[in-house]
Amino acid sequence: MRIGVDIGGTFTDLVLEDETGHRRTWKAPSTPPDFGAGVLAALDLAAADLGRDRAELLGETGHFVHGTTVTTNVVLTRTGERVGLITTRGFADTYPLARQYRGQEQDPSKVTHPVPLIGASDTVEVSERVDYAGRVAAPLNEDDLRQGVSRLLGQGVRAFAVCFLWSFRNADHERRAKELILEMAPDAYVSISAESCPVLGEYERTSTTAINAYAGPALKRYAERLDEDLRDGGLSRPILLMKSDGGAASIASAVTAAAQTVYSGPAAGVVAAHHLGERLGEENLITFDMGGTSTDVALVHEGRIQTTSLQRLDRQALAIPMIDVTSVGAGGGSLGWVGVDGTLRTGPHSAGAVPGPACYGKGGTDASVTDANVVLGLIDPGYFLGGQVPLDADSARRAVGGLGERAGLSTTATAHGMFRVVNSVMADAIRLRTVFAGLDPRTFTLVSFGGAGGLHCAAVAAELGIRKVIVPTMASVFSAAGLISSDLVYSYTKTATTQVAAGGILTDDALKDVNGILAELDARARADLAQHDVPEEDRVLRYGLEMSYLGQILNFQVDAPARSLGHEDIAALVADFDERYRAVYGPGAASPENGYTLKNYSVTGIGRIHRPSVGAPSPDPADAAGFVPKGTRAAAADLESAELTEIQVYDGRASRPGARADGPALIEYPDTNVLVPNGFTAAVDVHGNVVLEQVRHERED
Repeated sequence: MRIGVDIGGTFTDLVLEDETGHRRTWKAPSTPPDFGAGVLAALDLAAADLGRDRAELLGETGHFVHGTTVTTNVVLTRTGERVGLITTRGFADTYPLARQYRGQEQDPSKVTHPVPLIGASDTVEVSERVDYAGRVAAPLNEDDLRQGVSRLLGQGVRAFAVCFLWSFRNADHERRAKELILEMAPDAYVSISAESCPVLGEYERTSTTAINAYAGPALKRYAERLDEDLRDGGLSRPILLMKSDGGAASIASAVTAAAQTVYSGPAAGVVAAHHLGERLGEENLITFDMGGTSTDVALVHEGRIQTTSLQRLDRQALAIPMIDVTSVGAGGGSLGWVGVDGTLRTGPHSAGAVPGPACYGKGGTDASVTDANVVLGLIDPGYFLGGQVPLDADSARRAVGGLGERAGLSTTATAHGMFRVVNSVMADAIRLRTVFAGLDPRTFTLVSFGGAGGLHCAAVAAELGIRKVIVPTMASVFSAAGLISSDLVYSYTKTATTQVAAGGILTDDALKDVNGILAELDARARADLAQHDVPEEDRVLRYGLEMSYLGQILNFQVDAPARSLGHEDIAALVADFDERYRAVYGPGAASPENGYTLKNYSVTGIGRIHRPSVGAPSPDPADAAGFVPKGTRAAAADLESAELTEIQVYDGRASRPGARADGPALIEYPDTNVLVPNGFTAAVDVHGNVVLEQVRHERED
């Protein structure tokens, strides 16, 4: 039996898969700041429904994967460990100076610097120097280091980030610094950049290492405590933690690289969508994960999950391989407000799990998107979570009405305005990932999941011209389902610059160096997989090279065919780079005649996890006529109008493959709803997914 548990801002989701591949789901409220309590509560719900106690359930579990928000929350709330930064003398200001970063702010006067996680008083400069070629220009002054560490320990510092110049070329000084720190403080948490982020870019390396040291102790305490609770409760196998690269890893590996878990939950949803796309023959997908506090967007393009080597969390740089996820503060709990210009806005502030939306009846008084959906008739207050959590519709109307008074709008108009505004925010996030990258969103299928996604996905698709939307089975717990579908993944990256002439020509010595780096990273990935006893036939190694045109800084990663490359492989790689560059920046932008620079090398080791083979159910002709009706309800089902009209409500659980219906309609499940607006049709495919499609209107000449 396999269990996946994903913690969200509002709910903790659990998916259980038995030996036949049958899956069941449960939701329990998230319990900040003790998120482990929510995990145990979800397990108790599952055990009770299955007629077991928690110990019996865990005793039958052979695979337990967890998606955690601990690292993300620690950074966002600034509740991490006090960290001491050890850096090369003369370069203490590199980290606080950071990079110029405007984000989406158009007014330069409003651009502020990201606040560093480590203060100047907790930064120590040490005499040492390694040059660009990895040669030691000045030895590590160990007396300097001891004095600095002693001062930091006296200030209460128990976590350290070590980042020296050019350490990715020669890590001896950083490794020695780690040894000395642990000699002085054996229980200290020490993160060195040569292990966490051995890439070019001193600020990015330092920032990533700082996040590791800042959040690592909290993740370590949380994961080890949860592992202990589960083992004491009957689990015989160690739990695995989901990482941002889309794979699971051991606790020991994850806590030493805490930065790799910042997009743990969102990454699992993308993995699940990728598996769904493979099953349905869909190669171009936009994943749309709308939860309680945020919406996460990612791409699967031509059958491959899109990844990145540079991401930001609260404007802090993260230079590690990960699924390229764009997050916006738009979710069911996003709060409405009125801007200084009198316009209606939503997010990024959220009602969260406590107190939650006003309709939860837990003390919240501000209007959230969930409250707006209740006012619009899109959520039945008596059937939220299948009736387990009844909602207070009057509180929702009071909250939305109060916001409407400030905006000069009626209650219904305010609710519909919030609905449209939050949809536009999410559509902009998709434009950022597609249009801004030279991709046409109309050529993609939108995969919508998360508890709130089903009510908003059709409107977002309509705004972007996307014709087809898939709402998967178990949409509200889709990320948790992705956890039990995820493989073991270990990713490694290293920087080394190599010049390549036009046409992909490089010397034999340079090619030998390229293959040497790939072999080094390959060995590390294979060693990690060996710790899990992954059979050789279940291991997959993937190789990548990040490059730019000579003298440019715009990089793309291209896939390498093998660990050992020949001259013809390099020629093929630069041709692939040229093609990608032209696709994004236009045919006149490429300059292959200038030559290329190989910059970063990456190896990803994958340990395939065997999953039960689940056959698709056959559609029942008796169900082909339509969905199973529950009744009607007054709701706003026209995307352009706030008017509430009587529309059909269908029972999602009772509907079978082959069912079809035209909008306007609502398909209601215990844990999510799907809005079928005017101009859309809905159908249940052979796998139980709801497929929404825009009706094409032919032009009359």
